[in-house]
Amino acid sequence: NTWLSENLSCVDQIFLHRPHIAEQFLPHLKKIKECPPIAFIGHDLHFLRTQREFEVTGADSLQKEANSWQQRELAVINSVDHTFYFSDVEVAEVNKLAPQADVRTLPLYVLEPVELARTETPTPELLFVAGFNHPPNIDAAIWFVEAILPSLREEVPGLQLHIAGSNPSKAVRELACNDVTVHGYVSDEKLTALYGRAACAVVPLRFGAGVKGKVLEAIRYGVPLVTTSIGAEGIPDALEVMRVADEPEFFAQAVLDDLQGGAKLQGDRKAWLERHFGRTTAEAALRS
Repeated sequence: NTWLSENLSCVDQIFLHRPHIAEQFLPHLKKIKECPPIAFIGHDLHFLRTQREFEVTGADSLQKEANSWQQRELAVINSVDHTFYFSDVEVAEVNKLAPQADVRTLPLYVLEPVELARTETPTPELLFVAGFNHPPNIDAAIWFVEAILPSLREEVPGLQLHIAGSNPSKAVRELACNDVTVHGYVSDEKLTALYGRAACAVVPLRFGAGVKGKVLEAIRYGVPLVTTSIGAEGIPDALEVMRVADEPEFFAQAVLDDLQGGAKLQGDRKAWLERHFGRTTAEAALRS
């Protein structure tokens, strides 16, 4: 607070990220005379993600948590000059609840396609990348192994699943078996190698919110991708570059389509990335 007061003449704009962080700073910022404009970057709507988790699990505590998040997030949005989210879905939701707020969409990343060195494997390999401090990713891993993988095992003998990402919970670690490898944290080099081996990336999210970085990462690497409606949410023209399915049998069939070289998707990955996440697109959004 002291630093900001002393250096205010050098500050044109203040950016606050995530509601539980922003709400800590806003009372101090509001006391500063001639405070620069404040922008809030929400990343995803916590109340929407928690509400969806409640709808999947039925845990009563999650409904109360969702209501609390909604009050806190709207309090932040109503206290700042501008609000940004990475998904049109979040923007539309906020517009309904706080129509007076200035809410806009920003692209999550500036991305260029990566040409992977492909590694041939004896049997097809699938890859799920996630950070497991995040409850939707724990649920996704368990759901995929329990509800989707059994039918894939029958159709593709020897199929291997790799689960990579930091802080796997006990429930995720216990998924490991002869055809499921739980790696935990991996280096960038190891992750790139896993993508190079993967015949298909899977992002089997049943709840969540916002644009998912792991979905865009798979597209960037050029690996065939199957996800859910939640995984594809907020991503423009998603069906051009990924398959989307929400029921276990349809998700499994979509993976099989990719493994067996089924109907090709209509989009060109490089053109799609440039159109939606290229530098020119991102610069135009930021300047506006």
